[in-house]
Amino acid sequence: MPAPNPQRRARLEDAAIAVLAEHGSRGLTHRAVDTAAAVPAGTASRYFRTRDALLNGVIERITHRLNARVDSYTVRPISPADLEEALVAVLTTLLTDGRHDPLALFELHLESTRAPRLRAILTDALRSRIDLIVRQCRAAGIDIGEDDAMLLEVSVLGILFTALTTGVPESPGESIRTAVRTLLAPHQKLTTS
Repeated sequence: MPAPNPQRRARLEDAAIAVLAEHGSRGLTHRAVDTAAAVPAGTASRYFRTRDALLNGVIERITHRLNARVDSYTVRPISPADLEEALVAVLTTLLTDGRHDPLALFELHLESTRAPRLRAILTDALRSRIDLIVRQCRAAGIDIGEDDAMLLEVSVLGILFTALTTGVPESPGESIRTAVRTLLAPHQKLTTS
């Protein structure tokens, strides 16, 4: 049996994210992932032996893609104004070309209310996103703490959830900008005084 292929694994994770976003948690099966990825039957179960392993792969892939998006929008050194623009751009793209990621993430959060192991994995992923926010802010000379980064994360998740499930606000980019600006503003005053 050949060694697992990283590109095929990523393709399966992307397919699993699409299945979660389009069919919900109940629709996520190894067979559905095989079909969505257009691979031979049994491929997903070869890469992800259990459903928990598949869910873990989905979370890792979403986290990896979010980190890559942030990295693509930020350059070192970055100014506070550029950081605001980068954060708004990254978070707004989650409503356009990356909308499967937040939808899949919301499905997993709902499922985690009944699955403690999944909750632990999601908690680790949340900590990773908070660390990313803190690192990016500090790279721009804005010294925020984990509590403020958590506030930004949950605020934006709330905006994304509401926009994706109700269509309100119609232009969520401005709500996202307000959340980012509200978090960054007190720290920018401190760093410029």
